[in-house]
Amino acid sequence: INSYIDEKNVNISIKDNAGGISSNIIDNVFEPYFTTKHKNLGTGLGLSITYSMITQNMKGKIMVSNKSFVYSGKTFTGAEFNIILPNKEKKL
Repeated sequence: INSYIDEKNVNISIKDNAGGISSNIIDNVFEPYFTTKHKNLGTGLGLSITYSMITQNMKGKIMVSNKSFVYSGKTFTGAEFNIILPNKEKKL
């Protein structure tokens, strides 16, 4: 997890090393009821609710992509979620 704040935005990046999201489904992960799990193991609402909260309620953005990165000399691949929220901090 990485984060930083600039003049306009709060930027949050969350990535894993689980191999990434298949290219044939990555564009669907924020859709309601979309899941790759057995129907008894998930509703497919988690990322959809997250997307709605960030984009509608917080006026931000959330994107997902697959990334490779080096950690402790080893190369890993995984999904990276980037969240951008407006910086509404008021300076005195």
